[in-house]
Amino acid sequence: MEKLNISMSPYLSSEIVKKLAQNRIFTIRDLVQEDVEKLSHITRLNITCIIDIRESIFKLYSAPIKNGFTLLSESAIKERFLKSGVKSLDTALNGGIPIGYITEVCGLAGAGKTQLCMQIAINCVRSSEKTVLYIDTKGDFSAVRIQKILDSWRLSHKEMAIIMMKIKVVYVWSMEDLIQLLQGIKLKKICLDRLSLVIVDSLPSLMFQHFGDDNKMGLKFLNIFVNHARYLCQEFDISVLCVNTVTRWIDQDVPDVDGETMCSTSKENVYVETKNRCLGKYWSHIPLIVLLLEKPIATSNDINNQNINVTVIDSNMHKNAQCTIKIDCSGVT
Repeated sequence: MEKLNISMSPYLSSEIVKKLAQNRIFTIRDLVQEDVEKLSHITRLNITCIIDIRESIFKLYSAPIKNGFTLLSESAIKERFLKSGVKSLDTALNGGIPIGYITEVCGLAGAGKTQLCMQIAINCVRSSEKTVLYIDTKGDFSAVRIQKILDSWRLSHKEMAIIMMKIKVVYVWSMEDLIQLLQGIKLKKICLDRLSLVIVDSLPSLMFQHFGDDNKMGLKFLNIFVNHARYLCQEFDISVLCVNTVTRWIDQDVPDVDGETMCSTSKENVYVETKNRCLGKYWSHIPLIVLLLEKPIATSNDINNQNINVTVIDSNMHKNAQCTIKIDCSGVT
């Protein structure tokens, strides 16, 4: 909480601030929670002056008051969705990736999560002046892959350069660095013109470093990240897209009720397959929308042409819609 200073009110002189400090009234909270008559006795100011000091502080630090009509008008003007550019996915999402919220893309290794994120980044900046911040935590962002996608669209070198320049790639190797990056954007120390989307690919790569910590530092960092991400979503009117990983376990134990299970039996044994999203129970209800990517049972040996099933899951773990996307040399469609 901010300490009292003379800039907060004409009645707060250096001498008054010193008298308040002598009575253990150091911060704004201390002042507004203290009895008005006691403050008047300490400062030798009349009650009217004390009330004026408090009102000045309220004006400086309180949230602005807005009526329902103003909020409705503002929400009507703002965009509610960010188009992914993949038609079937936007249809399943009822318009696109929600603006002002955290969205998760998850799936097993090799399910196409990074491919989808790169395609969304391309589509977001292609026909607009928007900027995308792509935070790579694995070191596998491929500018060559993006160039090949753009080349398949028969764009000129100038058009490709303009698109690629609007995708700002940052490599991050720890949760501390990720938090510092978001804090820099929050405090406007890092300025990204027309920022519309932040992609974190991926969170588990950073969180795995903290698994097994007795001091719960990983959970602390994850909580700070979520707070910063939500602030950026609301204040900058953007979307945050986080890549998560699904783990797959096969054993003979009793299945975890929180996971999705599949059983296969033999004459002697019962095997249980369990799939779980990483990052734990705290994270499980953080994203507004979860996009679960799954490869269907292979019917072709054509590795350059893959169909991926996408399930849209809401924050209450309800499966709302499904669609199929196609990954080939021209990107994700």
